[in-house]
Amino acid sequence: MKHIVRCLFLLLALPTIIFGNINIGIGQKDITPPIKTPSAGYTERKGEGMQGVHDPLLAIALFIDNGQKQIVLCSVDHLGFTYEMVQKITQKIHAHPELKGCEIFIASSHTHSGGGAYLNIPVLGVSLAGTYNPQTTQFYIDQTGEAILQAYHHQIPAKLGIGYGKAKTLSQYRGLWPKDINPLDDVTVIKVTHMDGAPLAVLFNYPVHPTVLKSQNRLFSADFVGYARNHLQSLLGSNVCSLYFNGAQGDIIPVIFNENDRFDACDNLGKSLAETVEKIWDETIADDSVQIDILKDSYTFKPQVTPFGLEIPVDIYKSELNLLVFNQTHAFITIPGELSCLYDKRLKNTGNRLGFSHVSIFGLTNDAHGYIILPESWQHKTFESGLSFGGENYGDIIETRAESLLNAFSLQQNSK
Repeated sequence: MKHIVRCLFLLLALPTIIFGNINIGIGQKDITPPIKTPSAGYTERKGEGMQGVHDPLLAIALFIDNGQKQIVLCSVDHLGFTYEMVQKITQKIHAHPELKGCEIFIASSHTHSGGGAYLNIPVLGVSLAGTYNPQTTQFYIDQTGEAILQAYHHQIPAKLGIGYGKAKTLSQYRGLWPKDINPLDDVTVIKVTHMDGAPLAVLFNYPVHPTVLKSQNRLFSADFVGYARNHLQSLLGSNVCSLYFNGAQGDIIPVIFNENDRFDACDNLGKSLAETVEKIWDETIADDSVQIDILKDSYTFKPQVTPFGLEIPVDIYKSELNLLVFNQTHAFITIPGELSCLYDKRLKNTGNRLGFSHVSIFGLTNDAHGYIILPESWQHKTFESGLSFGGENYGDIIETRAESLLNAFSLQQNSK
């Protein structure tokens, strides 16, 4: 913990990012692998190849440049890019001199009907994502990198605003311990418009597993996320680009509106979520300048055996958390896995105490190394603990690191 504090105080010495007019670019590439490639997320599929494409899997990048800072928010329709994959994408982007300092955040939607064959881990990788294929993995990396470069090369002056709302009755808590928890229904929206106010792009952040489609599905699909994007184009304009960032969805699953037709259920959930996003959009004011601050916490840990005896053959695992703050008040914490909704509530309370208008969780961002749960959940051998590799207290460690980032930024602002 002393190492965390020391690093954060070094970050406080960095120059403050100031307001600047913004340019924003959008890039999009298809990351759907070839038919017969396995999907990822359901062990019941036993690594079988998918039989077709219901809707394309996309990598969608939002490039933001305020004159002082370049950042990329990139959404991928995938179970979860590994830290190694994200680092390879980042290296490809940073190889361009004009993008050497660009901060990159790649968030996996966590669809269980996305591409597999990317986990180079004996036994576990095959069980979760089918037989590892380096060419398929490189395809995901290359296409995502191309989406980011496309966004960089298509920048235009734009406006940006951030708004909040609620999407009720769309999700439910599945955790076995603690019991009787009501999941958060917070929706965060990043609104992007042309200078004349015409819609350009929207990023929507909402915590829920994209598992409306069951293991029996053999068609590649973004699950409800693709439907939400389509409905947002109907509501905001056919040229609007929309990106989905999942939240603290470790123990949250979707409400199924139609048990007999899961694609129809995807459509219902996607439409309801899109209508909430539209309402928030209408209430959100966009401005032509934005302040961006970023604090990073890179760390390592030794993977532990799960309560069910599962372990991954890695001595030391590298990962990271990040804090993004827009206009000194809108806080976003990137989490490298599936965070329990209970930590989400606690971090929001911490942010409120420190004076942030809101704390939003960007889950499965720049990594996806399993569930991040409470010690009590680990002790009770919940479903999530079976893929929780940080050990019994890992969730509390991540919470402490996230709180340290929030406190460090608050201290920085109060010292001015």
